[in-house]
Amino acid sequence: IAHILDLPRGQQMLLSLLPPAELSKTYWVCAFSVNQHDAICDQDPSNQTDPVTGHPHMMCRCGKPKHWNDSPPLGSNGQSIKCQMNKFDEMMGLLAASNENFSQVIAVDHEFSLFGRAWCIAEIAKAH
Repeated sequence: IAHILDLPRGQQMLLSLLPPAELSKTYWVCAFSVNQHDAICDQDPSNQTDPVTGHPHMMCRCGKPKHWNDSPPLGSNGQSIKCQMNKFDEMMGLLAASNENFSQVIAVDHEFSLFGRAWCIAEIAKAH
């Protein structure tokens, strides 16, 4: 797809391949929606290792300030305004309410560990 998008009329080519109903759908892809450098790039609280090499994951040294759920300034709900990771379920609710064609795609790992993460369940429930 990237190769086609690089062509002068690549975007139009891709759009012509999709049925009109598909073009009006809205998707939330949280992997593309959070700047990890604003939050968690410099730590691994689980001390996980690379499954192939067995080495600890490399931590980022960007030095960018991190914004946690309790980082000031706080909104009226007591949550950080600058934190990006406390808004997933609110965004899902907004998208579901504002677009009748909104759909959700859920990529699930083979161990189903996704369903053990509270924030993932909140997103799924809110989008329903």
